[in-house]
Amino acid sequence: MAGEDIGFPLDAIRLDLCPAFQQRVLRAEHAIPRGSVSTYGLIARRLNNPNGARAVGSALATNPFPIVIPCHRAIRSDGDLGGFQGGLAMKRALLEMEGVEFRDARHVATRRFHYGEST
Repeated sequence: MAGEDIGFPLDAIRLDLCPAFQQRVLRAEHAIPRGSVSTYGLIARRLNNPNGARAVGSALATNPFPIVIPCHRAIRSDGDLGGFQGGLAMKRALLEMEGVEFRDARHVATRRFHYGEST
């Protein structure tokens, strides 16, 4: 994980088997580069669904392609890790391997997020 970014192409998976909203969320999540994070709310706004942060979280919680679409890069707007199927220790470890810094055990240090800045 600490090595080179592989960058799986989306055409290698069957996104068409997912509901339309989840497809949009997974595409947005796939676009977040290694070493960066975004928030559930910023992803929702990116998808023109400004009140859809929880829906984004739900779509990521059932991500059927976690190796190809790394859902650990989505966090809460306050920098909290939020949830993760593999547990928060695993989410933090994955983000640390990508170079994301933390201010405490559960919060990332950055205030700059992919898809915009947190308010």
